[in-house]
Amino acid sequence: MTDWILDRTDAPILAAEQPWEIGATLSAMALHTDPQTGGLRLYYLVSHREDPLRNVLCVATSDSGSDWAKPDLGEGSNIVMGSLGLETGWGIFMPTRIIHEPEEDNPAWRWKMVLWERPHLDTPAGICLAVSADGLKWHHLHERPIITSANDAMSMVAAQPGVQTPRESRYLLYQQTWKYNPHLPGDRDNLVGIHRQISLWYNGGDFDGRWTGPITVLEPDEEDPPDLQHYWLSPYPTASGYGGLLFCHHTLDQTMDVQRVSSPDGWLWEHCDDRVPLLALGERGRFDSGMITAASMPCRFGERVLLPYNGRATVHDQQQRYPGDPAITPGIGLVELDKELLA
Repeated sequence: MTDWILDRTDAPILAAEQPWEIGATLSAMALHTDPQTGGLRLYYLVSHREDPLRNVLCVATSDSGSDWAKPDLGEGSNIVMGSLGLETGWGIFMPTRIIHEPEEDNPAWRWKMVLWERPHLDTPAGICLAVSADGLKWHHLHERPIITSANDAMSMVAAQPGVQTPRESRYLLYQQTWKYNPHLPGDRDNLVGIHRQISLWYNGGDFDGRWTGPITVLEPDEEDPPDLQHYWLSPYPTASGYGGLLFCHHTLDQTMDVQRVSSPDGWLWEHCDDRVPLLALGERGRFDSGMITAASMPCRFGERVLLPYNGRATVHDQQQRYPGDPAITPGIGLVELDKELLA
């Protein structure tokens, strides 16, 4: 753990207690300040591993970040979006980034989402876009995915005003792509010989316009362990450009932690903190001792910067990191970060 972290929860902040949550894993996808209340609005995915068509996106709220409520948004639930009910083949219904642009000219588009879904029976699954006026009632923007190539590990950020960005990009979408590497250990990984890396798609026009890519922008190099893979990049705006939460997949033991990267323009990325994880694995016995991800952007909340993350005691191939230990329920943790991280 680096000095950027001021506080970190010891246990998950939400319990799977609603009927649509029983038996599921809860994963934080986005944290925003609520424009109506000034409090916190957490979007979390309810994932049913054995029945992913039951997956739903829900909302929890808090005035402090300590105590969370699941508001009734109508019909007795806190659900804001669900699977369209079509088998996806690759991937699952999964919103991966929600951004709020109050300056958007079209009021119905002020909340924007990127997600993996299969919108129609005659289309494959892929990366889709959705929009909302209030962040609670969502509508798909297209009848087909904008990108159908694997992978569902992807995220997005709006181009920073005043920051020069190549190709006059207005939106930057980062997706896990692959290259062949026969030297990777293949005993446990689900994609034998495939080395994961991060590629960029950019949109130079309106949100519903054309996307161009993929362009490789981050891949493991000689300073990384030979088994390390770049699994996911979760970008966020900073005062000087862009930051990124880079999910680092360790092929040998199947663990995953999160390093920090930065960029002046969203295209050229460099590693930070001597590649020491920003979010390191928790100690043995903790809910986050096997694998950590952080899909949300850091959220400025008053004088604090908060980041929800997802932790589990199992690793990528679903095995316990510490065989023989009692099973530990995975869940959503929360860290408070030094606000200079957004400088």
